[in-house]
Amino acid sequence: MKKIPFYLLTNKLYTMSFKNYLNYLKEDILSSSWFKENCKKKNIKVKVLSKDYCSKETKNYYFIYKEEKIYFYKLFLLKFEYKKEIENNYHLKLLNINIKHETLFNLITMLFSSQKLFLDTGHYPNINFLDRKLFIETYVKKYNSYLDLSVLSKILNNTHYEQDGYIYKLSQLFPKKTFIYSLYIKILLSTQIDLKNDFEIAKQLFEIYNVKISRRTVCDIRNKYLIPNIKKIEEKNLTLYFNNFNNNRRLLNKENISTIENNLKGVYELSSNEKIFYPFAENKVIYIGSSNNLKKRLKTYTSKTAHTNDIKNFIKDNEKIYFRIIKISDYQEYEKKLIDTFINLYGDLPRLNTQRILKEFIIAK
Repeated sequence: MKKIPFYLLTNKLYTMSFKNYLNYLKEDILSSSWFKENCKKKNIKVKVLSKDYCSKETKNYYFIYKEEKIYFYKLFLLKFEYKKEIENNYHLKLLNINIKHETLFNLITMLFSSQKLFLDTGHYPNINFLDRKLFIETYVKKYNSYLDLSVLSKILNNTHYEQDGYIYKLSQLFPKKTFIYSLYIKILLSTQIDLKNDFEIAKQLFEIYNVKISRRTVCDIRNKYLIPNIKKIEEKNLTLYFNNFNNNRRLLNKENISTIENNLKGVYELSSNEKIFYPFAENKVIYIGSSNNLKKRLKTYTSKTAHTNDIKNFIKDNEKIYFRIIKISDYQEYEKKLIDTFINLYGDLPRLNTQRILKEFIIAK
């Protein structure tokens, strides 16, 4: 058998697909005759890195994050204790698995601790920028274990986890600076109504977040993360702040709804008094919809036959709900534009909308 340095084998394990690595553990190691024989002879002992694990086999992800705890699938927590040498160098296979499992477990424990606030809230402004070199230095010091940029990159790009029914790539917890800056820009655009251009945005970034970037960089970030151009939005009467509807917010009641002309086609917005935490920023908007008869649709929210059960229950639990409308014949297309703008700015649909959800970094549900 040709001898291969163990670190090369380890790197190969890091880049294996989830399915291939799981099969490798089951078939090449645990089900092999050499492994069973050495376990029987007590040359190999099997332990686990943590008592917190899930026994049910996961699909395409290594672990679950639930209620502030990390639960690996049990096989990914295996740690083998063995005699110094086993025939045919089989002990090197166990060594490589130990290295991968311990590195994964320690790295993820440290990473999730660093991003705990974001993980628990799902609010992107709570995500921290992590410098990879500094992270490695901290890791090596804390665990007295080897880690370099290549290994870190392989783990981040080939490891997925599940949270709240969604599968995420681990690399999302190492966001780029430009992504962090894009969040700051979205927050500014959702709160600073008087911002007229990228120069003013750059100025506010420095004053509020101590981020010093040029107007050109602001423009590049907006283009990369699909943050709408302010002037173009104003020209189309599509507002970044959802404040330029044809009328100011009015209390949702029969009296105010009665002033709307009959059979009016258009788009409407429902909002509350309380700000809602969306992934990228806060907003009071709870729903954006459209109808070929705005008066008739809005009336349903003041009766027991509300448009949807979620909206009916929300209105029931909140004393004051407000509405705004836009009169437009192409109301369905305009609704889509407004919702797309909202998603780009806030990272999710309005709270009570249920279609066309956008979540960055999500692999599947």
